[in-house]
Amino acid sequence: MSWTEFRARRQVLEDVLFRAETDPTVVRRLADVPGARRHFTSPDEILLALQHRWSEHLAALLDQAVEDGTTPRDAWLRLAAEQPALRAALNAGAETSAALRRQQAGEQAMADAHLTGRATAGARA
Repeated sequence: MSWTEFRARRQVLEDVLFRAETDPTVVRRLADVPGARRHFTSPDEILLALQHRWSEHLAALLDQAVEDGTTPRDAWLRLAAEQPALRAALNAGAETSAALRRQQAGEQAMADAHLTGRATAGARA
């Protein structure tokens, strides 16, 4: 993927999140987001990209939680409060996307790995 394509896809995701502030289900409707059909093949692809963003941020907060002595749940709740549109879009997307639900199933394993000190690159996938 070129930098131009990366930036274009990132802009679509930003637009989805902006629209999700008022309508979290927008991610299901590619036609409602300029450039979405050009840069993503399906709503699932957008949802998985958003889930990747969530997981990366959560992993960072989980690392910090280990240092601070806070719980993985506290890290999750903090991220949900910091990124309400992202969380709302993922919640709405999980209602219809089996691919997203499969990806989210690994989130608990990542939190558990941080809690037990067994965090590895494989646990973040």
